[in-house]
Amino acid sequence: MESGLRFHADVLTDKAGSLGDTTHYAIALRAGVRESTISRLLGGRTVPSLATLVALADAYNCALDDLVLGRAEPARASSPGPAPAQAREAVSI
Repeated sequence: MESGLRFHADVLTDKAGSLGDTTHYAIALRAGVRESTISRLLGGRTVPSLATLVALADAYNCALDDLVLGRAEPARASSPGPAPAQAREAVSI
């Protein structure tokens, strides 16, 4: 039986984009995870650990449900977590 649980990269990229995080590096910096992890997640090459999901949910002020069930509320105006100190050239989302 299919549980319907899967990582919804589109929710993450929407949340990230609404805060100006348009690169893997910017998402990784805000969430405190490795850039390679974000690259693999958004490329569909890995399944996120619970710790990574929690870090992403905290960084983008969303519920875990948003990331695994695809439900997302409109992005809030506040900017949770540290803003990237300096953007570097990276692959855009």
